[in-house]
This record gives sequence, C-alpha cells and structure tokens, in this order.
Amino acid sequence: MALHDSLADRLFYTNRKSYTDQKENIAYLDAKGLRRPFSMPKAQRVIAAIIVVAAIFIGYMIVDKTVLNTYREAAAFEKTIEENLARPASIDTLPNVAVLMPLDNETIMASLNETGLKFYDMTELNDSYDLMVCKLPDDMTAEEAAALYANGIGSLQATQATKLLNGSWTLGVDRENSTMIVRYCDFKTGDPQIAVQNAVIKEGFDTASITESGVDDSGNTFSTGTIETESGTYVWKVSALQLDEIYSISGLPEKACYVGVRLTSA
Repeated sequence: MALHDSLADRLFYTNRKSYTDQKENIAYLDAKGLRRPFSMPKAQRVIAAIIVVAAIFIGYMIVDKTVLNTYREAAAFEKTIEENLARPASIDTLPNVAVLMPLDNETIMASLNETGLKFYDMTELNDSYDLMVCKLPDDMTAEEAAALYANGIGSLQATQATKLLNGSWTLGVDRENSTMIVRYCDFKTGDPQIAVQNAVIKEGFDTASITESGVDDSGNTFSTGTIETESGTYVWKVSALQLDEIYSISGLPEKACYVGVRLTSA
C-alpha cells in the first residue's frame, strides 16, 4: 500500500499537500515555510506600530487622569495653603482691647474703620454679643467671608480655612458681663505657650501683673492678670490651644493655635 493510502496517513495527516517529496516509503515535508524571511511584512509593521502608539497614548491618558492629575491637584492644594499662610498674620492687626473697652458700639466701629482695614459686621448672626465684628484678610470681601461662615468653619477645606482665618480676627462685646474678647488663629508660632506670650506683648499687658498661668480645665494654656487704665481696672486673660482641638480640617498646619484675648471689668 502506498504511503498516502495508508490508514495512518488518512487518520493523522490532514494537510497532504505539505508532503511534496517522497523517497520510497519516506515522505518529506515541504521546507518552503522555513525558508521564508522571519521579518514582519511592512504593512503589518505599520499596523503594529499604530497599535503600539495607540496603546501608549491610551495608557498615558489613563495615568494622566489618575496618578498625574491627583499629584497636580495635591500640589496645587499645598501651594494655595502656602500662599494663604504667607500673608500677614492675624496678630499683626489686633486691636487694643483696653483702649476699645470703655467705648460704645458705634464709637468702636468708627475707631476700627479709621484704621482702613476691612470689616464684616456679624452682630446679627450672633446672639451672645451686643457687637460682633470680623476683621477680614486684605484679599477677601465681606461676601466671601459671609459665604464661608455660613458653611461653618469646621466644614471648610484647608484652602478655604487658611484664606479666611489667616489675617482675620473677631471682636465680640458683651455689655451684660462687661466683657470684650478677641479671637484669632496663629499659624506661625506652633506652641500655645508662645502664642499666649506673643498676644500678651501685643496687647501691652504687663507681664509683672500676671496672677496665674498654666493649663485650665478645658486644656487651654493661659495667663491672666490685671491692667489699670483711665477708665478703670480690668482683668485680662489670654488663652490658646491647638487649632485641631477645635476644628478637624485635614491639611491645616498641625501646630496651628487658636488664641483668645478676654478683657473684663474688675
């Protein structure tokens, strides 16, 4: 029986044309396929190149919209915070509470406006004080401040909080309790005790008049004393604590302090 007619040939050799050479009972495969060049045809190389370029482009777009975009947003976020904190500090423009204390509300506002600083009257938004006014950062309008306060400081992003809080302070007057209080944030000192000392010096309080210092039951670092003025004797208290004890805002400087200056008639 001829090789091509054998049962094994009929069962296993499906591509009979590939056997082109036969000597006696041995069939040899066609070697043309082995002699063909191994390089990809030009047309196929072009198509492959287009696929590779498209894959690289798509990959870049994916990375750009995820990793790189996230990095850019984080960098822009940090840059904005740095720019906000580079502005003049709140303590630079603090009012002298001992001077303002004996004045009525209208005279206090007139005195503040004479400084040329920008203010936002918050009296109608607060029932605890007869007068509540916020000194605004130089680059912020009353409308912007009102919108941020309406959202609640604790709900602000760090970029918004630093823009509002650095360079601003609030002044509250409580006539019933003969008290005036100024509150502000200290982003540069980093230590409540130093923040208290700086505020004492800024307000012109005599350190020799200090009657008590330490940490109160609420965790505030404080100093308290008295000051004699032409209008009478007042008891002052300056206190500070870490800002994150009051507001949990991601991205704020960890050692920022919240400072309060309180003056009360003796």
